[in-house]
Amino acid sequence: KDPVNLPCGHSFCDGCLDGWRSRYKVEEEMRRRCPICRARIPPSKEMVALLLTLQKDKLKLEVSNNTSSERYHRTCGLLKEAEERVGADWDGVTILEDNDDKPPVVMPYYIARAIREGDAKSVLKWINANRREDRANATSGVDTASMPVLYIAAACGQLALMSHLLQLGANVDGRASSGITATSYTFGDSEGLPSRNGSEKARLLLSWGASFFPGRECSREACIRKARIYGRPELAKLLESELGGRRCEIFNL
Repeated sequence: KDPVNLPCGHSFCDGCLDGWRSRYKVEEEMRRRCPICRARIPPSKEMVALLLTLQKDKLKLEVSNNTSSERYHRTCGLLKEAEERVGADWDGVTILEDNDDKPPVVMPYYIARAIREGDAKSVLKWINANRREDRANATSGVDTASMPVLYIAAACGQLALMSHLLQLGANVDGRASSGITATSYTFGDSEGLPSRNGSEKARLLLSWGASFFPGRECSREACIRKARIYGRPELAKLLESELGGRRCEIFNL
């Protein structure tokens, strides 16, 4: 699904490649190389966008002399991790190109409202009304952080709608402009795992190959720790398993 062609000539599905780049207990340097030939994997556009956003945020805080705030220290921590993911040997130019570089469809306001209210019928009717457009990966407007439809559904606890969206092709790792994904929200927000269907949302996302990035707040280790803190021992055990709840994963070939 969603094949990505690496500069070395090898191809992997997008979800499996993201899983490889965030694989548990694998050295950071190895994650940035092709599992077959060890050629360098360029950073994705999302990784670079997150890096540039964090650099910009850090500079703004420094200009406003706000370097002692918690926000500044958190931004510095996230920036360091983003730099490590991109790699010190990145040439600053080459990025991993998408096979489909079309801009996302922007959902109308009434659809965003329907998602929040759990009106799955209206949302699915809108998506299926034009299958030539990738409406399962539509986003909100830039004024509301370009949040993907799956992220909004996860944030609003709409488990059944999330399942429908994934079956219709929603990108499990789709990001808002802030870099947050449905998974990082589910594990990182105070209303994620503790919510009524928090564990079910996490299991669903993991079963579709969700990645454990961005940021240390959504590393695999952090997710395991939060699962235990919020009284979800079975979920913690699932995360500690070999595939971490996924149905497939790229192994060291």
